[in-house]
Amino acid sequence: MGIITALASGPAKRWTVLISGGAYAFTAVAVLLPRPWRPPASGCRTSGPAAVICDAAGGEPLALVALAVLAVVAASGASLVVAALVGSLVHRLSGIALPVRGPVAALVARRVAGRLEEKGRLTARAEEPWTSRAAVEARRKLHRRPVRDAPTAPTRIGDSFAAMGERILGRHRLDAQLCWPLLQQLFDEPARRDLERASDQVLGRARNLVRAVLTVVTALPLALLDRVSLWPAALAALAGAAVGALLLAGLGDGVDDYADTVEAALLRHRDPLYAAAAWPLPANTADEKRTGEAFTAYLRRTGHPAPQITFERPPPEEPPVP
Repeated sequence: MGIITALASGPAKRWTVLISGGAYAFTAVAVLLPRPWRPPASGCRTSGPAAVICDAAGGEPLALVALAVLAVVAASGASLVVAALVGSLVHRLSGIALPVRGPVAALVARRVAGRLEEKGRLTARAEEPWTSRAAVEARRKLHRRPVRDAPTAPTRIGDSFAAMGERILGRHRLDAQLCWPLLQQLFDEPARRDLERASDQVLGRARNLVRAVLTVVTALPLALLDRVSLWPAALAALAGAAVGALLLAGLGDGVDDYADTVEAALLRHRDPLYAAAAWPLPANTADEKRTGEAFTAYLRRTGHPAPQITFERPPPEEPPVP
């Protein structure tokens, strides 16, 4: 989906922006866990990298500088790797890249069925008196769920995107996926700033979520292999799991904000969207649905008959009067 791809890639940034606190936290955990940090009582008797660690533990200035440089290089390199993984993570959390066959597909189908049952309970709760706190909360959650069952995704993020696309299609008869490449060329500066802000928020949380997961999946196996101390590794894994759960919830909130920003940007720029394609502007809300449906069929190009539209072009310039 073009909108999800735009979110996953994010705006063009310098590589230094990709280094967040999570990168340094993960690097610190990776450096502090190994046992060689404790030098032998008789002094350093090792060579190579272990000698640098031993000298740094003893307060050697050059060794401390070397380790600091290595830590920055490691954090920077890890940030670039994590940034490359974020796109795949967002796609999988949205349900786009999940398999459609095999045992994983069966788990996905059960997950979708569970979310449909939950939507049914929310729908029943939303019919309670308007001022009921439970009804208000149910309506808020239903706003992030597609009305139709077919677009329901196995994840909260996927449902948020599906609900946004369904609202845009129901209001304007525009397919947000097909319109997105053209819309990106038409956004004004305020819209671009809002989209970049929402995108940065989501991507920052996604990058730190990847680091939290890496902390969990590396700390405990290394402890079981007797490569690092057990209790520090267990604490690091527990902290990584707790931070990861919070970041996952925050990631869903960020995607909701991004979806609202995209929806508002399309609402504001739908006239420039038609004008960019020399498409006649709709006169009212009923006409807008007919116009949006024809424009979507025009962009889709396959599977639907091409509409016959008279393009609206500016009148030719008159020659200057001598």
